[in-house]
Amino acid sequence: MEPSKDEIVDLMMGFFKAKAITAALELRLFDTLRERPATIREICACADIPEQSGKRLLIALHAMGLLTREGEAYALTETASKYLVSDSSEWLGWLARHIDIFLYPLWANLAAAVRSGLDQREAVFGDNRSWFDILYNDPRDVVDFQRFLGILAKPFVEGFVQGFDITPYKRFLDIGSGIGNLPMAVADANQHLDIDICELPKAANFVREQLAQRGYSDRIGVIEGDVILGTLREHNYDLVHLGWMLHDFAPELQIKILKNVLKAMPSGGVFVASETPLDDDEAGPSFVSLLSINMLVSTDGGIESTRSQYIERFKDAGFVDVRVVDISGSRTLFVGQKP
Repeated sequence: MEPSKDEIVDLMMGFFKAKAITAALELRLFDTLRERPATIREICACADIPEQSGKRLLIALHAMGLLTREGEAYALTETASKYLVSDSSEWLGWLARHIDIFLYPLWANLAAAVRSGLDQREAVFGDNRSWFDILYNDPRDVVDFQRFLGILAKPFVEGFVQGFDITPYKRFLDIGSGIGNLPMAVADANQHLDIDICELPKAANFVREQLAQRGYSDRIGVIEGDVILGTLREHNYDLVHLGWMLHDFAPELQIKILKNVLKAMPSGGVFVASETPLDDDEAGPSFVSLLSINMLVSTDGGIESTRSQYIERFKDAGFVDVRVVDISGSRTLFVGQKP
């Protein structure tokens, strides 16, 4: 259904809402309402901001449905309390900081990216290093990135554990695991399984800390490796997973990654890549189509692809019995076997 004029205007002004939320998170306005409702004066005093400017932001947050108001007092909605208060386990402030520091500046150069077909990292950051080298330069940025990916991945993790039969396998390797949500959930549901995580050297210590904090250090190991450089140690993992990573790279590099994974696996081993594919007719979904634009501005050729395109790359890399497994959540599983 095509949008009306008012809906088009709302789409064009969508950044107003995004920036209002990220600013409120930076100022910790939602935190000031953690314990009880408060007046504008009390909120602004706690956040150390002027009442006049703070009032404008609070009015907007209320109008957007993130706050309620009774008389002079503002309070958190249930959703805001769950996702926008910093001591919540599902706090999205990690995503807000990532948006402000990385995504928003890059998207400001979208027309230049479409015109040239090139990423905008150097134009924005004055740096021609890869996206992940820039991102992993500051440990805080690594934490932000991994934290919000872990929160976004929760529906996928549940879908994977419930929808993919792991019982036939003995050794599981999860590559690029973020904060380790998937291997921890797999460990809980499959006591028979030996589990390791493979991470880049820059992120390996972070993952080890996450496992230790959650009590999984003795259950899940961490090894270091790079799927692009091909520095994966050959092990007898009969099940290997690569999570939401292929789309970060150009199709030809995706095939190289797949070949590197294949080389490190034993004969008969099964490889699973979880991705968010475009519809077969490339008409959507909306989020995935926009995510593909994000790959354009930020990466060296990263792109969202259809199911058939991923399947073809698996076959080009040498996998056999390539198939798609649908699970609940936002991702789809692409499965192949080493001959």
